[in-house]
Amino acid sequence: MDQEIFDWILLLARWLHITVAVTWIGTSIFFMWLDRTLKKNPNSQNIGHVGELWMLHGGGFYHVEKHLMGPTKVPDHLHWFKWEAYWTWMSGAFLMTLIFYTGDGTFLLDSAVSNISYWQGVSLGIFSLIGSWFFYDFLWERTLTKNNPLIGHLFTLLWLIGITYVLCHTLSGRAAYMHIGGMLGTWMTANVFMRIIPRQLKMVEAARKNEAVNQEWGQNAKNRSTHNTYFTLPVIFIMLSNHFPATYGHEYNWLILLVLCAAGAAIREYFVKRIDNPARSMKFLILGLAILISVISFSRTNNSAPQKTTTQIHKHIESPVELVPVVSTEKIDASIETNISGIISFEGSPPKGKKLNLPIGCSENAKGDAYSNEILVKNGKIQNVLVRITKGLEGKTFTDIPTKTIELDQRGCLYSPRVIATRVGQKVDFINSDNLFHNIRSVTQNNKSFNIPMPKKDQRVTMVFDKPEIFLQSKCSVHPWMGAYIAVVDHPFFSVTNDKGEFNITNLPPGSYTLEIWHEVFGTQTKELTIKNNDKLNLNFSFKSGGK
Repeated sequence: MDQEIFDWILLLARWLHITVAVTWIGTSIFFMWLDRTLKKNPNSQNIGHVGELWMLHGGGFYHVEKHLMGPTKVPDHLHWFKWEAYWTWMSGAFLMTLIFYTGDGTFLLDSAVSNISYWQGVSLGIFSLIGSWFFYDFLWERTLTKNNPLIGHLFTLLWLIGITYVLCHTLSGRAAYMHIGGMLGTWMTANVFMRIIPRQLKMVEAARKNEAVNQEWGQNAKNRSTHNTYFTLPVIFIMLSNHFPATYGHEYNWLILLVLCAAGAAIREYFVKRIDNPARSMKFLILGLAILISVISFSRTNNSAPQKTTTQIHKHIESPVELVPVVSTEKIDASIETNISGIISFEGSPPKGKKLNLPIGCSENAKGDAYSNEILVKNGKIQNVLVRITKGLEGKTFTDIPTKTIELDQRGCLYSPRVIATRVGQKVDFINSDNLFHNIRSVTQNNKSFNIPMPKKDQRVTMVFDKPEIFLQSKCSVHPWMGAYIAVVDHPFFSVTNDKGEFNITNLPPGSYTLEIWHEVFGTQTKELTIKNNDKLNLNFSFKSGGK
């Protein structure tokens, strides 16, 4: 399908989804408020009278009176509140399918989170949306939970914790959040479709036949409706979180989601109870706000080194950054110019990366079909291979940090280059060359984590890493296929192959060393070297699909 048409379909589907969701949630909130606000009229002569309320809106008075079915006959004109819920779910399921289940899971999966297949991800997603309803409904239809709601709440909470943890550790952060929201939305809609409306139909039919109406049906329908109202704020948060990768892109995104859902439920309790139990409602409001403040404090990241954000025009570097050789603090004879150079080839026909279904903003900087860039082979030469000395430098320190800044660009919704290498303490510029929102999120063990939004085209963020690490990863949480490897090295003897497969290491002093070459898909190879004065070694390596 044409990408512009596809984006228009997404936009219109979102418009519909938000419109009907606002209508449904609005009526849910209104009726919860109405039930709390109704006042019993002791002078009412109407059979089945529960309470009434006079309201002022739009230049007129509205008189609402609630009656129990059974004593009260069914009126000729009766409005059912159901299609708001049904259309919310249908439009949401349509959006979920378009965004996460097309393009072989472009937005669904994240290799930095797990290595599950597309169909495994789809199966897990559908189970969370549909299968979880059967657990929830089975739980709340039991006599035990009807008589002891706290038990039902406990098991519902345990299920939410478990499924949130699993999804956030298997799907992309964005997909995990949306599926949790979809799961809660499915529960809410199925409550209406499977429990509330059928039981109200039974009550209406009994009232029409002048039969006794089982008020337990009404109470059960009311309980499911009450569940729905506590789900509303968490679901609204999840819908909004789509635009804030600081939440779903966080290392502890599952915990942040659960805590914010708890905050939303606590704040909703304030609105539910503020009229008939003001003291209880105020306690929950304070609790909800305290949770919000705590999670904001917890989610903040402290970067390992000073960072600077600027917006400026730059020229895109098409090939990997050429590394500037730096000498050791040990005295090395300036007349010795030891070099290790070579070419890394690929044997056979290289596999293509995963085909990507890119949004229109990404394709502005991409031509033709787009593929992930884990494997880049040109004329039989492989790019983005890290070549470095791993043994033989023990006890040596290198303090002359290059002044040259390494650049890592986000262009066409891909990182370019895919692999960079930098010295400890050297500046690295992250660049957004796309006219859309990216963020840079670290996956790191040694250096402190960061999660920084980059909403502007040509924006730069400068980072410095103060600890060696092979590898620190940079990810975009908004576009989970985007990733790059950053080798932070504590010596100058390394190189990354360019688009001709070339590498070059200079000024390596005489000695015995282990040389390692690494590719993220094809693994590593090593070679033992003995360097003598004035040696110039030319070493060629090759990879092939399925091994060395």
